[in-house]
Amino acid sequence: MTTEVEARDAIVAYLHPAWVLAYPTIKVFYNNTVKVDLDTVGTTFLRVSIDFTDSVPMGMDAIPITASYGEIILQMFVKDGGGTRDAALRMNFLRELLKYQRLSGVTLQCPRPGRVQSRTGWSSSDLIVPFYYFQ
Repeated sequence: MTTEVEARDAIVAYLHPAWVLAYPTIKVFYNNTVKVDLDTVGTTFLRVSIDFTDSVPMGMDAIPITASYGEIILQMFVKDGGGTRDAALRMNFLRELLKYQRLSGVTLQCPRPGRVQSRTGWSSSDLIVPFYYFQ
């Protein structure tokens, strides 16, 4: 059985080293850690949020197992005027890295594109990776 903390730790332990190895100069920020200083971050950065979205009982036993669900939301930020090709390459790296992976207690599912938006001189593209685990 896996807790929310263990699920988050498994995801970060898998994602972070691979990202830093592939893109050592592009900073990654995780939800509710530090505020991103847009003046010093460079021209690109990645923001990762791990959200827990639902839980349902599995079975009719006196103490059923709980199936819990969540999403990894990856947001690639690029300064306006930086183009989309490099961001698309990085998002493809993340898609291939994360799709259908079985981590310690957590199963990642099919990544899907999220919203694309532009605000205050930055463009962002989202990639959403659903996951589940059992409690």
